[in-house]
Amino acid sequence: MKVLVCTDGSELSAKAVEAAIGVAKPLNAEIVGMTAVRGEEPRDGLVGEDHAVQERLAKIYEAARTAGLKCRVMAVHGQAPWVCITKTAIDEDVDFVVMASRGMGSLGSLFIGSETQKTLAQIDRPVLVVR
Repeated sequence: MKVLVCTDGSELSAKAVEAAIGVAKPLNAEIVGMTAVRGEEPRDGLVGEDHAVQERLAKIYEAARTAGLKCRVMAVHGQAPWVCITKTAIDEDVDFVVMASRGMGSLGSLFIGSETQKTLAQIDRPVLVVR
């Protein structure tokens, strides 16, 4: 079993990480952590990626590791966060998605309330929205 958790670095998405671990722990599920990055993937992987992106992913990884769960993290590049989330859920064949109801806003992050709504409208698996 796999649980996808999405983060934008906001306080609310930190709660989503906690919720994802709460769901995954009793099931001994793998955590797949992701953050969306607008635009095409750089040719050299994470080289040149924003430090904040790496920090967000490290927080997911450490939280899962502390809980004793297997975890993989990734920065997913695409045209919009909801597209990245939906694509990752399919590509990683996750069973469950956990995300915040809204993020830091357009100046601080790619995730906003409308991205959550778009994800809910397009995704084909259960989603836990943390408020």
